[in-house]
Amino acid sequence: MFGGTSPPEYGLRNVGNRARKFQTEFVRFGAFRALRGLSRMTAKFLALVEELFGPTGRWQVAVAACLITAAASLWFTLGPAGGERVRLKSAQQLDDYYVEQGYTMQALRAGNAKVPRVFITTVPDNWAKDLDIPRKKSLFFRTLLPLVLQVNADIRADRVRLTGLRKRIAAGEAPDHKDHAWLLELAERYAVVDADEVNAKTLLTSAQLAHLDTRVDMVPPSLALSQSAIESAWALSRFAVEGNALFGQWRYGKGLKPEDQRTELGDYRIATFKTPIASVRGYMKNLNTNPAYRPFRTQRKMAQKLGRVPQGEALAAGVLSYSERGAAYIEEVRRLIRSNGLGGTDTASLKDMEPIELRAGLF
Repeated sequence: MFGGTSPPEYGLRNVGNRARKFQTEFVRFGAFRALRGLSRMTAKFLALVEELFGPTGRWQVAVAACLITAAASLWFTLGPAGGERVRLKSAQQLDDYYVEQGYTMQALRAGNAKVPRVFITTVPDNWAKDLDIPRKKSLFFRTLLPLVLQVNADIRADRVRLTGLRKRIAAGEAPDHKDHAWLLELAERYAVVDADEVNAKTLLTSAQLAHLDTRVDMVPPSLALSQSAIESAWALSRFAVEGNALFGQWRYGKGLKPEDQRTELGDYRIATFKTPIASVRGYMKNLNTNPAYRPFRTQRKMAQKLGRVPQGEALAAGVLSYSERGAAYIEEVRRLIRSNGLGGTDTASLKDMEPIELRAGLF
């Protein structure tokens, strides 16, 4: 379940969120949507410039801003790649590589494991060929977990910054222009405000900041691993192979059409992604923003208030709406967590090392 030629999306830290947002749109949706995003960012920037300095020199600043933003975005999109690339040709080589790193299911089950920053770039169609069931499960969980932890790490970084800004605002300190712009972008990204209804002068209310606090948060890895195993058939489904779709998310109008599509539900498709980690990001955004998963977010917040690490098995009840199967689906999610000892992954963290991109032939 690895291979491909896409540039890595891992380990890019402290990148400006506006540039990162443009980068993501460029990679996933092409130049047209990226340029549209650039246009919106420029308009907001110009409004801020005019507020501070008046209309003089406005268009000179606009041209400079466009060039700088475009150059930075292309840099983060196309290079430098960074990290190490490892080429493997068989499941046995992958397993041996993990063992060399001390990365075993036993270590994960024990809790507080240090997980190597080893990232796949796509899902080949025959990754589990000739594997027995225990080996297939083990490789699936160990290969997906670094992606889950990386996305959680990115969310955690945003959460730390958000928490600090909320404390300063509560103490009467107004955020500077950089922090203010970042808060607006974060609120847009997590659907707390409508992007078309805010501008550079918009101030978030205390209620909106509190709303952000419930949404900008991590997802228990055990829950993500279990749901992905079910939704992607252990990364063997057509949607996983053709579209890096690891969580079976629906969308309308664009994506992979199910062969047994239920026409009474409209022209729904399975959302596709450029890379597996993009699929993980989409899944976590779904759980953190969709009204259907408010119970999940509420349970997560309650666990934190009690000083507990949110556990996937307990929080599974909050994703009842994820499947039409309802309670039976939740029981399957929990059974997978228990039977595979995935609870230990909820305390796992990434090793402090350069990211490694797995690029392998199909086997």
